[in-house]
Amino acid sequence: SSPQGHTKKMNFFKVGKYFILVDMPGYGYRAPQDFVEMVEAYLQERHSLKRTFLLVDGVVGLQKTDHIAVEMLEEFGIPYVMVLTKIDRASRGLLLKNVLAIQEFVKEKTQGCFPQLFLVSSLEFSGVHLLRCFVAHVTGNLPAVEAA
Repeated sequence: SSPQGHTKKMNFFKVGKYFILVDMPGYGYRAPQDFVEMVEAYLQERHSLKRTFLLVDGVVGLQKTDHIAVEMLEEFGIPYVMVLTKIDRASRGLLLKNVLAIQEFVKEKTQGCFPQLFLVSSLEFSGVHLLRCFVAHVTGNLPAVEAA
């Protein structure tokens, strides 16, 4: 949404003929009142769902609401990936602290989380290409490279 963090409904974006990307509202203090009913129902009933991407603010790090979201994804057995956003806004020391904390959390507390943390900046475009390749891979849209 514009401004960021104010998405109130699920938004569906068709990516060519390949797949549909669903932008869900955030689950923090600005979450819509019907968030639980809307999101839980979608996640539990959507059998074609390939992956869920949990966006974590790179400056703030994991919050209580992120832990709740992870618990829900783990309970439903939904494969997910953590994406650390706004990495351009965090100092190197803070970014390293948050990355290490997330890696430890994933290792110790999760079963369904993809172990690779994706670090991205929409301003500098850092890490976006790698994340796009991962999305292409999990949706089956990464062209196979034949050995010569």
